[in-house]
Amino acid sequence: MKFYEEFSRYYDYIFPLKEGKLKFIMDHLPDNGKILDLATGTGNYAIALAKEGYQLSALDLSGEMVNLAKEKAYEQKVKIDFRVDDMLNIDSLYSQESFDLISCIGNSLVHLDNQEEIRELINKSYGLLKQDGKLILQIVNYDRVLAKEIKSLPTITATDSIVELIRNYEFKEGKVDFQTRLTTPRGEFENSVLLYPLKSDLLKELLLEAGFSRVKFYGDFNYSQYQSLDSFPLVIVADK
Repeated sequence: MKFYEEFSRYYDYIFPLKEGKLKFIMDHLPDNGKILDLATGTGNYAIALAKEGYQLSALDLSGEMVNLAKEKAYEQKVKIDFRVDDMLNIDSLYSQESFDLISCIGNSLVHLDNQEEIRELINKSYGLLKQDGKLILQIVNYDRVLAKEIKSLPTITATDSIVELIRNYEFKEGKVDFQTRLTTPRGEFENSVLLYPLKSDLLKELLLEAGFSRVKFYGDFNYSQYQSLDSFPLVIVADK
C-alpha cells in the first residue's frame, strides 16, 4: 500500500495532462456530451472535460487517487460523480444511465486478469453507451512488446528529477510482470503487478463480437497510423 500512497502523491507530476490527448477525446464527443471515465486516476482528464462543459462520471479502484481527484474538482469548482469501485461493476453502478463516450486510457484495460474479464468490460461498456456512442481505449502496444521482447519502458523523471519512475517487464506464463520502482525525496518504493498482454487482433475481435460497428486503431493521440511493430501505444476508437 505504501507504493500506491506515494504514487498517488506524485501522480500528476509523473503523468501530467496532455493537451493532445484531451483534444482527441473531445473530437469524439457531441456538445454537452456525457462521459464515463474508467480508471480516472487523479481525475486530470475528467476535470478538464468537465471544465469544457461535459457531464462526467469517473471511477477508479484506488481510494487515494479518487480522494485527490475529488479535492482537485472541488478546488476547480467542477461537479463530477467520482466513485471508488471495480470497473467490472459498471453495469450495476450506472444501470440507470447511458453515455456518449466511455474512456479507459493509461494502459488500464490490461490490469484486468484475463481475456474473459476484458470481454466482460467491453460488453458492459457497449451496453452503457448511447446509440452512436464511442468507446476510447489506450494500452501499450503489446504486439510490439511481445514480438521484440521489450523488457522495459522509458524511465520517467519529474519535478527537476527529484522523482523517478523506473518501469520493467518480465514475461511470466502468458502474462507480463510489470515491475516499477518509484524514487522520491521520501525514499524508494517498489511494486509489481501482472498485466494481460492484449494484442490488437484479439482486442478488435472482442469489440466486434460485442456489437461495435466500427473499430479504428491509431498509433497515438495525434491520429498517427498504427504500426503493429513500431507504435508505442495502441489507441482505439470503437463506434456503437
